Amino acid sequence: MAAERWRAWAEPILARLARGLDSLGIHPNAVTILGFLLSLGAGLLVGLGLRWGAAALWALSGLCDALDGSLARLSGKASPAGAFLDSTLDRYSDGAILLGIGAAWQRAGTPWGSWIAGFALLGALMVSYARARGEGLGLSLREGFFTRLERFFLILLALLTGWYGPLLLLFALLAHLAALQRAARALRMLHAHSPSERSP
Repeated sequence: MAAERWRAWAEPILARLARGLDSLGIHPNAVTILGFLLSLGAGLLVGLGLRWGAAALWALSGLCDALDGSLARLSGKASPAGAFLDSTLDRYSDGAILLGIGAAWQRAGTPWGSWIAGFALLGALMVSYARARGEGLGLSLREGFFTRLERFFLILLALLTGWYGPLLLLFALLAHLAALQRAARALRMLHAHSPSERSP
């Protein structure tokens, strides 16, 4: 997968940065929160029509999102609480940037831009929910397309190009397809592991 190849390429760079942060005594949760604040800033800036500033903040937030996990593993500070904080703030970050793009699209003269942004956000949330609910039932649903990394780069492309309409529609479509794919896979796995029904 493209996401796996990207992670394999980026991991040595992230490890080097993580060692530098660890030497400064920076906690992984601080990096997580910084990434969240940067994504909020990106959503605000794009909503105000400042897409270049938004793209810069979004790129930095993505770096933080990738770096906090590396720092947690390297420093030995990985914990369920940190993972929960990261996942929760990721959902808020998705909401901030997608609603900001929707606002920018609406400012450009598309009255239903915010509706498309809401539909895209719902798809992104459902991708994450399907995985989380599956893992709660003991299933691994990491496989699939349109992962968070791919969603991040599609949003960055929208910010850099200003092609909000087609890219937001594409985001919404792919997100809902990915959510349905994970849901269908979960149902197949659950049916395969459930005891066969017997006639009384």
